[in-house]
Amino acid sequence: MHQVHQAHQAIPRGARQGCPRFHPGPASHRVDSFTEQGAAELARRIRAAWRRQGWDVTVTVERVASAPDAEGRSLAHFTVRSDLVNGLPRRRLC
Repeated sequence: MHQVHQAHQAIPRGARQGCPRFHPGPASHRVDSFTEQGAAELARRIRAAWRRQGWDVTVTVERVASAPDAEGRSLAHFTVRSDLVNGLPRRRLC
């Protein structure tokens, strides 16, 4: 119980209200976030959603390499990383 209370206190004031509405599951405008272009689009959407609510978030796209396949090729994909903490931003826009 104490941990839940501490986690609740760590949420920035005002972040509990005015958060973008994120819905789990498939999006109506899907992007293939494994490709560099798709990951960049997803990062842009995350940044824009939080910016509309008055929050500044850092979102980056990183290349992730996989182990070589049977033919010796290394297949790469991309991932989106952010500075959100427990899904919430830390900095208000000035």
